Amino acid sequence: MIMKKLLTILFFTVTMFAHGQQDKNIVKEVESKITEMKYVANSVKELENIDWKKIKAVFDANKLEEKIALIFELELQQSKNNLKSSITISGETKNIDSLIIKAKKGVTSIIKISKKYKNK
Repeated sequence: MIMKKLLTILFFTVTMFAHGQQDKNIVKEVESKITEMKYVANSVKELENIDWKKIKAVFDANKLEEKIALIFELELQQSKNNLKSSITISGETKNIDSLIIKAKKGVTSIIKISKKYKNK
């Protein structure tokens, strides 16, 4: 009698263990997206050394229709009047190349204005 109970318990334990090891597709696909990238610099030199290829790579996982924003800020806390300047470029991921071109122009403008301001 004890042997019968022991075998029954062993059978259920093995069955439950085997059933628990089956692939149940528990892992679900997770979708992620990056909708905004903000770059804050404390010097003009930092803005001049931006790696634009890395910025483009940030949005590689996005769908083409995703709305994204590129934000560039310059905070010169050491300046006389604590100069702050920023630019935001936004659009869809599929237009990342043209958004980067616009961002480069905006960053160049921030650099020029900051250099003029520092010289005064």
